[in-house]
Amino acid sequence: MSVESRYALEVEGISKRFGATRALSNVSLAIGHGEIHGLLGENGAGKSTLMKVLAGVVVPDAGNLSIDGSSIPLGHPSAVRAAGLAMAYQELSAPPNITVAEKLFLPKLPTRLGFVSRRKLYAAAGGVLAEWGLESIDPSREISGLDLADKQHVELVAAMAARPKVLILDEPTASLPDSEWLFGHLERLAAGGTSVIYISHKLPEIGHLCTHGTVLRNGCVVEHFEPREASEATLVELMIGRSIDHVFPPKSNASNTTETRVTIDSLATRDVSASVTMHIDAGEVVGIAALEGQGQRELFYCLAGLRRALAGSVTIQRSESGDPVSPGFSLVPEDRKTEGLFLSMSTRFNLTISELATYSRFGYVSRSKEAALASAASGEVNLPVSTLDRTIGELSGGNQQKALFGRAILANPQCLLLFDPTRGVDAATKVEIYHMIRRYVDDGGTVLIYSTEIPELVGLCDRVYTMYDGVLTEEFLGPQITEPGLMAGALGFSQDIAS
Repeated sequence: MSVESRYALEVEGISKRFGATRALSNVSLAIGHGEIHGLLGENGAGKSTLMKVLAGVVVPDAGNLSIDGSSIPLGHPSAVRAAGLAMAYQELSAPPNITVAEKLFLPKLPTRLGFVSRRKLYAAAGGVLAEWGLESIDPSREISGLDLADKQHVELVAAMAARPKVLILDEPTASLPDSEWLFGHLERLAAGGTSVIYISHKLPEIGHLCTHGTVLRNGCVVEHFEPREASEATLVELMIGRSIDHVFPPKSNASNTTETRVTIDSLATRDVSASVTMHIDAGEVVGIAALEGQGQRELFYCLAGLRRALAGSVTIQRSESGDPVSPGFSLVPEDRKTEGLFLSMSTRFNLTISELATYSRFGYVSRSKEAALASAASGEVNLPVSTLDRTIGELSGGNQQKALFGRAILANPQCLLLFDPTRGVDAATKVEIYHMIRRYVDDGGTVLIYSTEIPELVGLCDRVYTMYDGVLTEEFLGPQITEPGLMAGALGFSQDIAS
């Protein structure tokens, strides 16, 4: 029998070890009814483990959980769901071969005489999608056929539509083009009594949405805070245990260079009929600022050889290639889990696989050469040597992204393509990536980067192009690179509008 409680969810003394690794140590927190509670911490701080404990997926070594004053058995997902807790995962929980409708209604699909009624299922799913403003998503499509943003939309709606007592969201806007869509729904759910645990590396979101928050570091609670009273600098220091004096490294004088490394001339793809003309000079970071679906993905993936070009040419160091597919490019893709990593293989394998020809002969791999190559690459990207023998799927998102970055630069490309490289990465690892990018170009490399975070482009790039409807609308240099200017260009307006 439940008892009256002022808290929707109470966690007391949760601890968990994986072998010698302490993932959680005596974690306690309480979430009020209708409260949106921010949870912060570096990748590897214990956030995901704690959420999996709450969802019943991971069994802790110690601790207690109660929802609305009722004790909930740990390690039983069905009991947690029955008590009113729902979770939407950052890495998406749906199998790729099920339909949108099946994802929305699992595990209770509408049946007739023991058989699933597809007509009823799709009609009901269409109604749910319409209720949440997602009429454009076809309920009969397989999850694998959706773009990353719509996969995230479906993941979120599947959790929110049940109107749970407690809703856990792990990096929910990492793949969303419009975070306001989610914010409005969360505020309505909270007004109706749903409590939300909101995990995000985007600190402005925490300040905007949350009334209370908690910081985890090394598996421990280090601070409970009021988001509107805590500065972003203070929160970053709490997360990493030290001060970050300079988030972005100093920019180079690349704009003064006369060596053009890459020239893209009238490049058009099958997906975007408009053509792109631009150049990238040696030793500079060039950014692309654009809203979702404006052709930036097609541009990057075409340069990487993953999309076919209809017209145009690419010149790399004055060596023209009629085919825009060029070995001079190396891509860090949008979704590391599905596009970049062999999750069941070791970190060493993932780091070095693109250079297999350099450490194999007559079909045999030289393990010593592979190990030396992996060790050197891990040093370049601050990846702990202790991770090299571990399965990469076990690593934090930040370390996975470092491995992907290390593999890309190991190929020594003429131009490094970075497509939203800090998506779902904690604040400290973001700073590391920014400095790695700057070191790379200072050593003579060239970078083309797209980011969903405009401030990231402002702080990092030497030059930025804005893109709208497949067209480069503006070019920004030096002091012209401002948030209002880039946003105006991304909306199809000129720099004059933003000034």
